[in-house]
Amino acid sequence: MKASRRACCGLLLLLTSCSGSPSGSSAADDPLDISDVTYVGLATDEALLRLLDGTVRDDARQHVIIDSPELAEPLPRDTAPTFTFHLASVAVRSSRPPLAPRAWPGSLRRALAWLSPIGVAHAHGIPYSGNGYLLAFKDANGKRQLRVFTSQTSYTPDAAAWHKLTAAVAPLQLDITSAYFEENEIPDDGGPFVGGSFRLELQ
Repeated sequence: MKASRRACCGLLLLLTSCSGSPSGSSAADDPLDISDVTYVGLATDEALLRLLDGTVRDDARQHVIIDSPELAEPLPRDTAPTFTFHLASVAVRSSRPPLAPRAWPGSLRRALAWLSPIGVAHAHGIPYSGNGYLLAFKDANGKRQLRVFTSQTSYTPDAAAWHKLTAAVAPLQLDITSAYFEENEIPDDGGPFVGGSFRLELQ
């Protein structure tokens, strides 16, 4: 009887350990865990999940060009920079812009973007249509420090975010992925696309 009880206890322990998270895993290791993401503008968590679940393609027209800051020089630790960027296709001005927003008048979209609080996921509200950009900041060891999903082509870290980045092991790396959305969905030619990887040195 005692042997039988020990066997049962061993089986329960095995089942319990199997049902938990794998050893060494964390939310930061799961690309579909979006609990750490900051939202800017009209970006929604539903659109982000479509981006993360898609197969990322490399199209030179969708590469991101950083306008500022100047990444050839170290970034000051005392002041958070404003990262501004644009798609390579915008500079080309092709006859058919591949990722042009079509759903709402631009003036209304911009007005709502200004009114939308940063850091709030716009889920189950207005489905997002337009370009979306996922900015992922990693430390020198490849550990994810900050993710931002934005409908805008600029981002300024707040004090808490910048403090976290400057406290991380330098140099940092910024990875950008983009996609075009139609009511939170990504059409066949909408991506997601590799935006690029950028090294961030700190003073």
